[in-house]
Amino acid sequence: MKQLLAAFLVLGCMAQFGATRHHQHQADGMVGLWGHSAQRRDVGRYLKNNVQASSFSDGESMRKLRANRAEDVRNGFRHAWKAYRKYAFGYDEINPLTLEAVTTRNGWGATLIDSLDTLYVMGLNEEFKEAAEKVKAINFDKNDGEPSKVFETNIRYIGGLISAYELSGDRMFLKQATSLADIMLEAFDTKTGIPWQMWDVQTGTGSSEGGPSTLNNLAEVGTYQLEFFRLSQLTHDPVYHKAAQRVYDVILDRNTPRKGTAYAVPGLYPVFLDIKSGKFLSGKPNLGGGSDSFYEYLIKTWALSDFKLQRNLDMWNESLKSIKKYLLCKGSDKRLYMGVGDNEGLDSISDTFTCFFPGTLALAARLQNDNETLEIAHNLLLSAYNTFSSMPTHIGPEAFGFLPFGDDASDLLKSQNSEIKKYGFYLDRPYYLMRPEAIESIFYFYRITGDEKYADWIWEIWQGIKANCAVDGGFAGVRDVRLGREGGLIGKQESFVFSETFKYIYLAFTDSNVLSLDDYVFSTEGHPFKRTQFNGTF
Repeated sequence: MKQLLAAFLVLGCMAQFGATRHHQHQADGMVGLWGHSAQRRDVGRYLKNNVQASSFSDGESMRKLRANRAEDVRNGFRHAWKAYRKYAFGYDEINPLTLEAVTTRNGWGATLIDSLDTLYVMGLNEEFKEAAEKVKAINFDKNDGEPSKVFETNIRYIGGLISAYELSGDRMFLKQATSLADIMLEAFDTKTGIPWQMWDVQTGTGSSEGGPSTLNNLAEVGTYQLEFFRLSQLTHDPVYHKAAQRVYDVILDRNTPRKGTAYAVPGLYPVFLDIKSGKFLSGKPNLGGGSDSFYEYLIKTWALSDFKLQRNLDMWNESLKSIKKYLLCKGSDKRLYMGVGDNEGLDSISDTFTCFFPGTLALAARLQNDNETLEIAHNLLLSAYNTFSSMPTHIGPEAFGFLPFGDDASDLLKSQNSEIKKYGFYLDRPYYLMRPEAIESIFYFYRITGDEKYADWIWEIWQGIKANCAVDGGFAGVRDVRLGREGGLIGKQESFVFSETFKYIYLAFTDSNVLSLDDYVFSTEGHPFKRTQFNGTF
């Protein structure tokens, strides 16, 4: 199947876009939007722009404080892992309230695989070895009978297996990652090469999450590029990279920005598209759920490619220019927020997913030595952090709204206006599911600046998580961050709690050279991929 798909990808690109669209001797995406390739002088300049701070606070007391904090986080992780191992080992999740094993990601063990690199980094060697034996026995040709969500399968399973191989050197993980990626490649065998949202590994049929339609969303077609690029590097097989890059081919070829249409502003892509036509359908541009990691992977895959994938950089820069112009807004509290919209106006609503953006933006700014953009990233971080720090629980809501500076508050509910006056924003969806995005961005700023205040922010959030979310079965969600544990708990502990939330908290306190941002690129699921030299071929 992989050989057939490879032929489809190559012939399809030549037939549809012309044989000169890509050069066979180099990786897809190395030619930029305007027909230029990465210049050697630029690549050399980017390589010199180290991401991490050159120094961090030192001294015996600081080292002891960090070590104690890291151990506290490690103990929290071990608490959650022990419950998972005892009651749900090998299952996708554990319900932390009922202690029941839960199948949510096809029964292959989402928490098991998503946790591998965190186990390794925390030095939990026996637990890692035991998990590896369990992973070795997984047969990805069989599942729970439900279609696989291709996007989630990639970021949680394939990404988790790749990073486990990167860190441990155990080729079993790479073999399993390749096995699963080969199965998921079948989902890309569509008329356009844009993948199905859902793929049934038993029947070999695709669908949309809502049924038999050909609908998909921006994030779920544009969040393969990082994992598939690294997999092509590790296996020396370009088929994965080609499949992921073809998504960009089609999006750019089939859609032209025009005022008055769903796609009105260059680089601000609508949320929903049709995989059959490759055209955008609807959904106001935003950087929240359904869109977020598409933009994240533009800049991160460029960095992982040793700065050779020029098209990724061009697309990122085009998007960032429009994001700055249309999606950023000063709130009534004078903090900087991100909304939803385009050239026709902005909806002043946001969600916790957008809180990833300050960190990714700071990474991009450091790579390009762009201090102006770094300042914007910092201003966005302040509003993201405020959604946590202003709550009595020190944990933030799933979604929130804000009042643009100078706007009339007459359209707001009395309760919303009251919360804006109190917090600077109002809570739209007040629950917390242990999501990591705000913590992730704070972690980036800590590693980029070396300023200990960011580590203190993360410690404050960790105290809030322990006080409000810790239960016998691990860590549960909170129904209302204004009330915390007393407002009721949610029996949900997704695998990202192990792969992202715990990892980013821990990395804020362990040695700064552990998974240095100068050496690794983190996936949207928090999996570290090694940055290596790339000459343009696999």
